[in-house]
Amino acid sequence: MIIQNKGDFVRHIGVRLIPGTNHLNAAEIIAFKEALENPLNKTVIESDEFVVPDGLLEEEQSIRSIKAWQKAVELVEDTHDLALLAKFKEDEGASGNPRPVVVTAIEERIEYIKNPPDEDRVKDKEDAE
Repeated sequence: MIIQNKGDFVRHIGVRLIPGTNHLNAAEIIAFKEALENPLNKTVIESDEFVVPDGLLEEEQSIRSIKAWQKAVELVEDTHDLALLAKFKEDEGASGNPRPVVVTAIEERIEYIKNPPDEDRVKDKEDAE
C-alpha cells in the first residue's frame, strides 16, 4: 500500500508516516488499519493530510495503476525512497507502453536525491566553517 503524507509533519498512525510517499508492507498495513479505529486517527485521515493514490490500495502496487500521468508524476516528485523509485521505474519500463514523462520524472527524482543541487545540500559543521 502506498500512502502519501501531504503534511509537513511525521505522523504515527500504527506506523511512521513521513512527509512524502510511504510504502507499507503487509504487517504495516494491518497496524495502520487497526490504528484507524481510534477516532483521533480517523480525524487526521479525514483531513486530507494523507492520500492513498487510486489503484495503490493493495500491498502489491504498481505506478502503472495510476492512469493519469500527471498524478503519477506528482507521486514520483513526492517520493524520497530510492528503492521505491527504482520499483516505479521497473514497473513503468516493464509495461508494453511506458509513459516517457513518468520515466523522465522518475529518473530526474533519482538524480536529485543522489546528487542534490548545492543549495539543497545539508552542510556539515566542518563544511560550514
